[in-house]
Amino acid sequence: MKRLSLLMLVAVVIIIAGCQAVAGVDLNRVLLNSLKVQTLESKGSFSFQLLRNEAADTNEELSDESAELMSLFSNITLQVDEAKQQDSTHMSMKGALKLGERSIGYSLIVDGQTALMTIEGAKRPFWIDMTGRTALDMYNYGLDLEDDGSAQTDSTSLTEIGYKLMDHVGGYLIDKMPNPTDLSVDPIVQETVNGETLSLAHVNVKLDAAQAWTWVKSYLTVLTSDRDGMRTMMKGFVDLVLADPVLRDAIAVDENGEVYEPTEEDIDTAVDEIIDELTSLNESMIEMEKEDDFSEVINKNSSVKADVYVDATLDIRKLSLEAQYKPDFSTIEDEEEMPFEGFVLRMDQERWNVNGDVVTEKLTKKQRLSAISLESLESKQGYETLRLFDPSSDAYWLLRNQFHIGKQTASWSVWSEDTPVIVTASGVTIVPLRDAANKLGLNLTVERDGIHLSDPATGTTIVVNKGSKQALVNGSKVTWSYPVTVVDNVAYVPARDFAKALGATVSWLSYDDIKYRFTMEREVG
Repeated sequence: MKRLSLLMLVAVVIIIAGCQAVAGVDLNRVLLNSLKVQTLESKGSFSFQLLRNEAADTNEELSDESAELMSLFSNITLQVDEAKQQDSTHMSMKGALKLGERSIGYSLIVDGQTALMTIEGAKRPFWIDMTGRTALDMYNYGLDLEDDGSAQTDSTSLTEIGYKLMDHVGGYLIDKMPNPTDLSVDPIVQETVNGETLSLAHVNVKLDAAQAWTWVKSYLTVLTSDRDGMRTMMKGFVDLVLADPVLRDAIAVDENGEVYEPTEEDIDTAVDEIIDELTSLNESMIEMEKEDDFSEVINKNSSVKADVYVDATLDIRKLSLEAQYKPDFSTIEDEEEMPFEGFVLRMDQERWNVNGDVVTEKLTKKQRLSAISLESLESKQGYETLRLFDPSSDAYWLLRNQFHIGKQTASWSVWSEDTPVIVTASGVTIVPLRDAANKLGLNLTVERDGIHLSDPATGTTIVVNKGSKQALVNGSKVTWSYPVTVVDNVAYVPARDFAKALGATVSWLSYDDIKYRFTMEREVG
């Protein structure tokens, strides 16, 4: 949530941060402050909405399943009723995920090296071991690790260096931003944040796609024409890195353990390469404007608008963002009707106790013992995961009826070198038994009286013998259409009889009336 929030926040504030100060509000400092937030409490929502083309919804080519999925995903909202960020490894939040008319409540606790998620309708919570990811991240940065996976460094020192780097590099990049075309600041307004009425500065901005395109080009022009400023920024960045032992060892030490200190010539080369890349990007944007379909993608129908409320310390306390992307396809002839015309992203958030004393929820021993490892679900059949949820819950309904996680599919090609599907001379399709059992989640054992199969999904039991058409299905004798046959040391069974016993359906894929792939499929819950 913090990363998503920060990403959207930066996208807004970067657009508005071109001015040193508007109506007494230093927007550059607002952006830098937002990057330095370590603790806070918040609530809000993130939503995605498809702008549906109602005319296309009635198109005969749109299947019922496609229309149902379109309806489900046309309006998605992540509601955050309460979020607390204590530090980089401790946070908690609760709210609901809304998909169409369905709503699934959730809560999340990240407590050091463990994250625990509770989902409404799930019989048990799920946990994620965070130590592996944290250790991997540290390894990728080349930092030494303690036995418990923690870095051998002072986190406070790293934070201070991080702030300095943000001020130095971020300050340069932000200062060079050109002013947006449509920005206003009301220095004092009354707004409610978490039930408290505050006096805040209100920043309002709106840019359509064409204006944003022009803004980016002008920004690139400013950067590429300021070689001296960029070199000063680069030199200061190098000095800050080399001055801190942890960052120096992580970034500037080669495989032989020697510290690499860039020369003046190295810095000049790096600056020239950056300017060349930015110049090339600017030229590419100019060339793209000459394309016939440019106005279809970059037009006034697509826009970003935001309302940001800032307190006296230049911390963001409330914001509302809306980004709409709506290409113009009206000029395209003989084009199939698209089921949607574009999409809208929205974010609303209230923030308080910014960089204050925030304490998140802690995991209890009972929660830890009752939780299921999220990683363990990878080895489970879909129906096993489905059975972790209450059948009457929205989560179960979505997983079963929309995402179809209980669907099992086994397929074979006639050209497979190992275990191909075979059509016998009498026209009976036979499939490899063990392979079919593995793909459908069956247990197979070979006993003295035959091959035994048990189906945990349905409780079905099957016993067959090589060379025989007779089978025992749930203890009852049945006669199959073809005997169990061994081909190249692989036991094969008649596909349709085997599928019927398991409640599965079968089908062939053909090309020019030539059958080439056979599929057995069922859905269990």
